Amino acid sequence: MYIFDRHCACIFYIDWNRHRKIGGTGSGGNSSAVGTASTTTSMNGQQDIDSVGSSPVHSVATNHLTSHHSTASQLTSTTSMFSDSRLVNIEEEAKLVYGVILSLKNFVKKLSGRQLHYYETPSGLKFVMNTDTTVDSLRPVLRQIYTNFYVEYVIKNPLSPAEHPGGEGVNNDYFKAAVDKFVKSLAVFDT
Repeated sequence: MYIFDRHCACIFYIDWNRHRKIGGTGSGGNSSAVGTASTTTSMNGQQDIDSVGSSPVHSVATNHLTSHHSTASQLTSTTSMFSDSRLVNIEEEAKLVYGVILSLKNFVKKLSGRQLHYYETPSGLKFVMNTDTTVDSLRPVLRQIYTNFYVEYVIKNPLSPAEHPGGEGVNNDYFKAAVDKFVKSLAVFDT
């Protein structure tokens, strides 16, 4: 399970029953950029998810038309240039959309055999859990982890920082133990 703050920094990580390695590195065993043991939650600012690649940047080219004469033929050519520019922009947009679809397809292929469960809080925290595809939606479970454990042990804790700068994650043993005990008590945990 991952918890990301509103700045998309991983502030908590814990895993149970990891059977396959992520990232395609040649080393064996569990590989994680934020923790190696099943309940390790040390944060160093890196995330344990493959990047799909850099997102395409949409650049817009502008045409500057300077003319000292205004004739009907120049107006016609100007109009055709703007419509050609609009067509080029539509073609570029279609290529970008195709690139996004291709990236999503590759991302889903990398997560094959896994189902992503996601819950986002009104404050921008994102709770993410990966499971087998046979598991029903765990969104209510993630919401329960937020309302019962995160709010109780992290938000209401006066010693816990409101923001987690520099990759500093949630470092609360009660929260870790409560989440671990709760998830292990779920019926889907043994499957």
